[in-house]
Amino acid sequence: MSFDDIVPHEFIEHINNVASRIVEWAKEGILFNVYTHLDADGLAAGGIFASILKDLGAPFKVKILNQLTDDIISQMGSHENCIVVLLDFGSGQRDLLERSLKVPCLIIDHHQPRFSLHNDDNITEINPHHFGIDGSTQVSSSGLSYLVARTVSEKNVVHSTTAIVGALGDRQDCGDKASLIGLNKIFVEEAINNKLLNVKIGLKLFGFESRPIVKSLEYTIDPFIPGLSGDFDACMNFLKSIGIPPVDENGNFRSVSDLSSDELRKLIIEIVKYMLNHGITSDVAEGMIGTNYILIKEAPDSCLRDAREFSSVLNACGRMGNPSYGIALCMGIRGVIVQRAFEVASKYRKEISRMLSWFQNNRDKLKTLQYVQYIHLENNVDERLLSTFASILSSSRTVSMDKPLVCFAFTKSGKIKVSCRADRNLIKRGINLGLASKIAAESVGGIGGGHDVASGAEIPLNSEGAFLKVFDDIIGKQISGASYE
Repeated sequence: MSFDDIVPHEFIEHINNVASRIVEWAKEGILFNVYTHLDADGLAAGGIFASILKDLGAPFKVKILNQLTDDIISQMGSHENCIVVLLDFGSGQRDLLERSLKVPCLIIDHHQPRFSLHNDDNITEINPHHFGIDGSTQVSSSGLSYLVARTVSEKNVVHSTTAIVGALGDRQDCGDKASLIGLNKIFVEEAINNKLLNVKIGLKLFGFESRPIVKSLEYTIDPFIPGLSGDFDACMNFLKSIGIPPVDENGNFRSVSDLSSDELRKLIIEIVKYMLNHGITSDVAEGMIGTNYILIKEAPDSCLRDAREFSSVLNACGRMGNPSYGIALCMGIRGVIVQRAFEVASKYRKEISRMLSWFQNNRDKLKTLQYVQYIHLENNVDERLLSTFASILSSSRTVSMDKPLVCFAFTKSGKIKVSCRADRNLIKRGINLGLASKIAAESVGGIGGGHDVASGAEIPLNSEGAFLKVFDDIIGKQISGASYE
């Protein structure tokens, strides 16, 4: 499959035109004020774009945001001779950007746009949805940034792996055996052809190719494995109980390369059996066998070797208050940054494990309406981790996904953070969480949006009930095919 086979010519032309404008802006010495989201995809997009600007010798600043709010938009573009670049958000706020910004703006976003693509003197937008490409499954914002980068210079093919990491961070591995599809699949092929990537089918344990087996099992929190995730001693005992020694005769931890074919087969069977016996659904348990993406230029024992682990490290950096580490890693900077990022990721895993354990002890807080289910975590979760929590509950089938899941949490600014998830089978029935959360949030004076399968919002304090009423009503109408505009 080639790039031209699946990408409309108009989209290719649009990317070419944007790349040319970036080169011209760089030649003029205009300052690029880059804003990007703090999740794995946003940081990957930011790292790729910053690398483009660095190579072009353009002056730039990068700022990482949890959410693009009206207040932030009103403060942008204060520098008279600058370009505002928005990565992984912006399409949903285009109307406000058009009213507020007095300087040129480039939006690179894969979320559902609010308006159709149209010409504007100040705003240029790259969004796959405008060209019939699904931004929730086929390409993420880091992939779009990579398309621009490879157009600016062929040497930027080195960023293909970063685009893959970003796509995995946004859970776009929705193909057979948890593989990437669409444009993401093209990036995989380019990375393989340039000897940057290996692809293997195996256990999707955390860092399975680079870590000791016991550590890989302990570090796996997505899906969350009750009794094993986050518990080193329990993982040691589990391996011993199934007849797979976690250490060799010299006392060294064993890795996957140390296992015989019979041991590897036994490990796969016993992990799936353990998950089924602990209430995990068969599709999630069997889904532990899937596609692994190995970045072969990274050190064999690096936390960046496994693309899924890399994406988790980026999420940790963004959501634990160290997003600059993530940007640096995605720009190719290594050395001490890798160790610091790994330490942040360790704290992140512990916090996620704590949150999931809290949920296991407080399942009664999960409530059900006619069309949706919801839980309010109040102050029991850092607002920056709410979307990760919602994603893991959803992907692990820790809750039934017969209805969309809505999670609430208090923010430090005195508002309510909202994160919504739905099973892809529900999307086939007409559900669109991005649109539902946007309408529901705006009905209570907040902001929201996202993908059909995953969305978020920020709403005023004490407006959860009103938000849920509108959200539940919209979901019901989406399922029935009724109008809700």
